[in-house]
Amino acid sequence: MNAKNGDLGSGTGGSANTDQVKDHLRAAKDAAAQAARARAAQAQDWARSQLDELQGRVEARPFAASGIALGIGFIAGVLVMGLVRSGRR
Repeated sequence: MNAKNGDLGSGTGGSANTDQVKDHLRAAKDAAAQAARARAAQAQDWARSQLDELQGRVEARPFAASGIALGIGFIAGVLVMGLVRSGRR
């Protein structure tokens, strides 16, 4: 019988089955943790490569990078001020 039929595993077979389930869940937890660590390391490597590439572009053309940063800051300021002013009305 099983838990659906009213047997809750009170015998020795139930204890062994419970141990198997616990071992299986531990193994699944360890596998999921390892996969998450691998994805985090992959994301970290990607971010570092993107940062290195950006740094190289900025060093190659510093004035263009400064102009782009200034333009982005100006646009962001206009958008924020628009939101602030519309919130007062």
